[in-house]
Amino acid sequence: MLKFPILLCFLSWVITAGAAVRDSLITVTFEELAGLQQKEERLVLVFIKTAWCRYCNAMEQHVFNHPQLVEKMNNDFYVIFLDAEVCRKISFSGQVFSFKPAGKNTGSHELAEKLAAVNGKIIYPAVCFLNKDNEIVFQYQGFLNKAQLMEILTVLKQHGENR
Repeated sequence: MLKFPILLCFLSWVITAGAAVRDSLITVTFEELAGLQQKEERLVLVFIKTAWCRYCNAMEQHVFNHPQLVEKMNNDFYVIFLDAEVCRKISFSGQVFSFKPAGKNTGSHELAEKLAAVNGKIIYPAVCFLNKDNEIVFQYQGFLNKAQLMEILTVLKQHGENR
């Protein structure tokens, strides 16, 4: 008799876990991007952030977890999260990018600078959209709420389809 409630709990957990996986944002790495673009061309959303930026953390926790946004990004874009202070080398678009120290315990990654800088300055968080040729088609610096990001995704997707 005790086995039936345990089985129901287990099945409920499996169904819930499956739904959570479907609702999770799928992110890729820069190194994976070329192979993915060969299979299916998509715009690339790069979210450039730092660990200390409270607005970056707020976007990551509240905006990038919104179910409608997750669905749209998973279906229409490749998404990359880039920590602007990561110390590892990143191979992307035929180049190797590295962390550049700027003092004791400070610095930024060359790739973050390349993708996030507007007029030579970076404000975190930043989003950058790349086309299939890894060219920047749109940049934005600062916090985006759910509605703002959805509007950008919609416009860029429509623009991409009309090319």
